[in-house]
Amino acid sequence: MRLTTDPEEFWQRAHGWLEREPVLHSVLLTTVDRERRGGSGGTFAILADDDGGGGVAGVAVWTPPFRPYVSASPVGAELLALALLERCPGIDGVTGAADQSAAYARAWAGHTGGLVGVAMNQRLFELDTVVPPRPAAGAARLAGPDDRDLLVDWTLAFESESNAAPDAGSVAARVVDLLIAERRAWLWDDDGPACFVGVSRTVAGVARVAPVYTPPGRRRRGYASVLVAAVSQAVLDAGARHSALFTDLANPTSNKVYTALGYRPVADVTAYSFTR
Repeated sequence: MRLTTDPEEFWQRAHGWLEREPVLHSVLLTTVDRERRGGSGGTFAILADDDGGGGVAGVAVWTPPFRPYVSASPVGAELLALALLERCPGIDGVTGAADQSAAYARAWAGHTGGLVGVAMNQRLFELDTVVPPRPAAGAARLAGPDDRDLLVDWTLAFESESNAAPDAGSVAARVVDLLIAERRAWLWDDDGPACFVGVSRTVAGVARVAPVYTPPGRRRRGYASVLVAAVSQAVLDAGARHSALFTDLANPTSNKVYTALGYRPVADVTAYSFTR
């Protein structure tokens, strides 16, 4: 087991392993990419394989205020949980493929006696060809500095509704500023902004769509569908091999919408919250 706070060291040791499954590891790849470019700091854990050759068998990455993200076999996830708990006792949750995050959560609960709850059941999707949706009134455009305050408000609303990342609202302004500066924030305009979609940087050939937010008064008009399609096509046109996104399994409408656009399921992902 190797724990480090140096994202460059982690990248040098683990990027080859992560890139073998770039869609499944999209969150990890983009998180480490962000930290290497000057993020807010994190803890990076690498589990070595059993053959003594120094290869990678699993990883976990924690960059507060987000939950740690784990990728390892269930047994490996348990070992990563105990290693991170010793270094970072304040960790209050985990996200990862369903069986792996469950193993991590069990290990944490068994060691601390704390309580574990499911914060969200998600599904990870990928797309390499966009199926055009039914047209909607309006048009897509890149967001600019004049849209900043609105997008911060909508990002806070998205985080409040989704519970995908506790305390993520504390970095909402920073996230929006980066999305706008790097031309990765999109709006659908129909007599004013009607929907907001962000997208990650493309890492290892994958760009991940998030967040997707339509204010309540503008919903059920097809704005999210047409804007996600437009953004997905834009990242493919710019060189990404795949576009990825997560859906909330409690929201069957979004799962149906994205499947209709050509997104295919990759894995179920569960986020857990921990309480001492």
